[in-house]
Amino acid sequence: MYDLLYNRIFLDPLVKGEYPDELFDVLAKHAIPFEYSNEELLIIKENTVDYLGINLYFPKRVRSPRYEWNKETPFHPEYYYEEFSLPGRRMNTSRGWEIFPQIMYDMAMRLKSEYGNIPWFVAESGMGIEQEERFADSKGTIQDDYRISYISEHLSSLLDAVHEGANCNGYMLWAFTDCVSPMNAFKNRYGLVRIDLEDDKKRSLKQSGYWYRDLIQSKRLEVVEHTYK
Repeated sequence: MYDLLYNRIFLDPLVKGEYPDELFDVLAKHAIPFEYSNEELLIIKENTVDYLGINLYFPKRVRSPRYEWNKETPFHPEYYYEEFSLPGRRMNTSRGWEIFPQIMYDMAMRLKSEYGNIPWFVAESGMGIEQEERFADSKGTIQDDYRISYISEHLSSLLDAVHEGANCNGYMLWAFTDCVSPMNAFKNRYGLVRIDLEDDKKRSLKQSGYWYRDLIQSKRLEVVEHTYK
């Protein structure tokens, strides 16, 4: 149900040109008005996308709810699920996000098998870390081995899918530089390039920036292991 209400509700009309029948069933069950005309459905049918860009950071794990909701409660998707924490999972504790590189392979193969292997690319993928200055060496270079590991593992998983015929054409890392968030400003740093807010916003390459440069130039990927804490 989570997949229906958070993934297929967008992917199906965009790629297949129609909403899932299960969606109409859920809306009808909860008496949620959804007015539309055949002409509007035809517009959706005739205007599917040629290309997809998908943000992939972490998996969302859910299970059946352990408790039944009050039947008078207005509809919400969580009526059908509750969040689930996988035992032993690796975590980015700065963001509270699970680190699961296989998300790349799983999404790529799903698009191949369920959505006609539509051309697509990873529009966002990256690792935000709080108080990253603590990882600076004596020269001020951020030694972000964790980011190198994150990127290399996710790229490796994505390449596995490409080798099996998935039609992924690119990977856009979030982000080139540390960037401001509308939610928490510079709290979490994502960039290959450090922005030093204490030194006139001076820019400098992190260790991951040098690594990413070499990756692009050599076109050779070696997975770097890291123990996340």
